[in-house]
Amino acid sequence: MRFGRKRKSRNPGFTASPARAEFLPGLNHTLAAVPPAASDRHWRALRDLPYVKDWRVLSDSVFLLLSFALGMFWLFTIIFIGAAGLALSIVWVGIPILAALFALVIWGAQVERHRLRVFLGVDIATPYRYFEPSSRPWKRAWMVLRNPQLWRDMCYLLLLTPLGILGLTVVWVPIPFLLAPITFILGGDASPFFWDIGNFFEALVAMLVGAVLVVPFSILVNLTALLHVRVAERFLAPSTEEILTERVEELTESRSAVMRAMYLERRRIERDLHDGAQQRLVSLAMELGRAREKLESDPEAARKLIEASHEDSKLVLAELRDLVRGIHPAVLTDRGLDAAISAIAGRSPVPVEVDVRLKDRQPDEVEGTAYFVVVEALTNVAKHSQATRAKVFINRNRGWLHLEISDNGRGGANPSNGTGIRGLRDRILALDGQFWLSSPPGKGTTIKVEFPCA
Repeated sequence: MRFGRKRKSRNPGFTASPARAEFLPGLNHTLAAVPPAASDRHWRALRDLPYVKDWRVLSDSVFLLLSFALGMFWLFTIIFIGAAGLALSIVWVGIPILAALFALVIWGAQVERHRLRVFLGVDIATPYRYFEPSSRPWKRAWMVLRNPQLWRDMCYLLLLTPLGILGLTVVWVPIPFLLAPITFILGGDASPFFWDIGNFFEALVAMLVGAVLVVPFSILVNLTALLHVRVAERFLAPSTEEILTERVEELTESRSAVMRAMYLERRRIERDLHDGAQQRLVSLAMELGRAREKLESDPEAARKLIEASHEDSKLVLAELRDLVRGIHPAVLTDRGLDAAISAIAGRSPVPVEVDVRLKDRQPDEVEGTAYFVVVEALTNVAKHSQATRAKVFINRNRGWLHLEISDNGRGGANPSNGTGIRGLRDRILALDGQFWLSSPPGKGTTIKVEFPCA
């Protein structure tokens, strides 16, 4: 279960490696730097062309070959399953078939985003939003069908076929020339394309031609990969309008989450004061009033009442300290997050293992939010989980604070059934962070939180 998303790049939908973006300027610079009369530098200039001197052409070639295979698969899958679903939809049998096709398309687009990241170093963010588990299935399905990203994903998967054919052609052209001598020796057809090779010498000449073709076709391989990146950026990434619209929705939701979190926190403080410290202070005032009345008539009874009032005052002070500690404890300000979390774990009725890997102090609002998240999570563990142990893990990575609170309890936690987890989520969303909840029945609960701390 995931709430919120993060984006680090200026264009969240697309991030390409700098070397690939500098391809054409590097090519122009290299060709301009080769003196016409310097024959000994010609080969060096060819060797230093972008992507010829490294092994990236091999990964791009594998990517293009896989694109051809996947393109053929998706072409036949979408056409046949889509046709079957539409034909059977009149008897309602086609509805689940079309639903399965849409789910398969979304999964296939996710695979393509991962493939682009692995082979080409291009990171395209997932544009699909999270749906609350309490929302109705038909409502979630309607939201998915209305999402234009679904249809762009389908178009991209269909475009894999022509892109794959182009990539296969570019990758394959030099190969028959390079393999001509081996094919001739083995007795096969060693005639690449329209060249009829009749002897071994012509096969060697064909191999030399293939070696010459390697350089320009290596460049074509990388240009084809760049074309693939541009198409993926157009279809797999959300548009600028969608990004701005979603950002406005996220800001609106964050503002509502802040107001909701403040209201819940105020209600908690009011409840704790009313049920705890306020009742004890009223009782303390009544006991002191009785002691004052008996001070002259019965000094011994007055002394006992004063002693009892003194003990009650200590309890009131302890409750007020606990209340303040729940808001912002002094140990958090003085000694930092590690000591504050360790103090919480020491008072927890459930044994808690604490692992805090922070080298430096974090900003006050970051430490306060992290402290609140851990306090609320451990409170839920003690009250509802029936767990025998829990663990808190905190570290920082690339400007983001990561928290993980887990237990071995009964699980089954749902943010729609209470205000505790919802309050955690609201606080994290208010900081433009992320919130994950995993709580399968009988297998414990794990809460993962990430929010910016830079």
